[in-house]
Amino acid sequence: MRRSPKVRVRGHGGLERGDLQYPLTLMAKRGKVWLKPGRDKKIRNAYPWVQKGEIRQVADVEDGGLVTLLSVDNDPLGIATYNSQARFPVRVLTREKEEIDAEFFRRRFTEAWSRREGLRAAGHTGIRALYSEADFVPGLILDIFDGHGVVQVRSLGMENLREHWIAPMVDVFGLTSLLEKSDMAGRAEEGLDSRVEALHGNPPDSAQIVENGLHFIAPIREGLKTGHYCDQRLARARLRDKVKPGDRVLDCFSYTGGFALHSAAAGAQVLAVDILPLALDTAGKNARLNSLTIDTLEANAFEYLESLPEETEKFDWIILDPPAISKTKETRDSLKWAVWKLVYHALPHLKPGGSLLVCTCSYQMGVTETLETCRLAAGDRGCVLMLDDITLQDVDHPAPISFPEALYLKGLWLRKV
Repeated sequence: MRRSPKVRVRGHGGLERGDLQYPLTLMAKRGKVWLKPGRDKKIRNAYPWVQKGEIRQVADVEDGGLVTLLSVDNDPLGIATYNSQARFPVRVLTREKEEIDAEFFRRRFTEAWSRREGLRAAGHTGIRALYSEADFVPGLILDIFDGHGVVQVRSLGMENLREHWIAPMVDVFGLTSLLEKSDMAGRAEEGLDSRVEALHGNPPDSAQIVENGLHFIAPIREGLKTGHYCDQRLARARLRDKVKPGDRVLDCFSYTGGFALHSAAAGAQVLAVDILPLALDTAGKNARLNSLTIDTLEANAFEYLESLPEETEKFDWIILDPPAISKTKETRDSLKWAVWKLVYHALPHLKPGGSLLVCTCSYQMGVTETLETCRLAAGDRGCVLMLDDITLQDVDHPAPISFPEALYLKGLWLRKV
């Protein structure tokens, strides 16, 4: 018969095991989750998630509530949120002995903002200020565009803690307005409905930001995700440095023209392709905002590349930055197939010596798998590709090595020999 975990009580009203101590007053407010033997090591090493199969026992738990996480030997491992419906029912908030209240979030936000001081000092006004688990606020994402915040709440636990984090968020980040745009598909897995509403001030439909010295309109209400992809800031700057005046650049999945405008700023002739009219309309506005010229084409990038006649004038650069497509291990093959197809159909339209930037934004497809997929596509075309560079997400999307899932974006810079 399985024995129930026992708790050792200290004389002055606390619980002590291992390297943590929790007052009984804190413990009484929360349910408890015990892990199976051996499953505590990764939590001690700062991994923030617990899967269903790693849980040995629960007591007094409530979906969306706080729990004390314990090893099989009753060692306190931390304080977490709990949701039995989720793929990862337990998300660790802290390994310390502390209350989860407004001051907790104020500390977390202040630390995260200080980690982005370099970007702010460099003049960037579109910044990811909070990146969920990677900034130790699991389930909470915040992008700031010229003082206007756009927040996404991705877990039931963080949803239920909103009364503690809204005011500190506005205060610490100095927000003029705060729009909640929690309309991502993943909320359904948490048992949450879509929510888009103002939490502070009067959020505008769009905001203007500066990135690498260029001006961009971020369509925060109607655009994809929060309106602008800050994660590719570093790669876009590198592209501008590499592109030469007069180069022909094809930017597939261009969205609002991030890569396209950086190429045009280097003196290139640019064609931006996207399926969303709003994206292309915004890309055109962004070009005019910077006194630049780009051509735009509304089309499905997959179909466009496949149907483009081979006798068409070839490009010096082709940018392939598709959406995630796959976010789970079970659908990874569909992403590999999509990348193979894009590279296979892009290669005939690339000049000898031309460059291909292939990006994947899913943790499920790492650098090695992306390289292998590109190698297969090149082999099927009878081409040789040289790897010139690899770029990752910019620093406002931190990637703790204890949490490899945070490192999702990679860009392979390939040259056609």
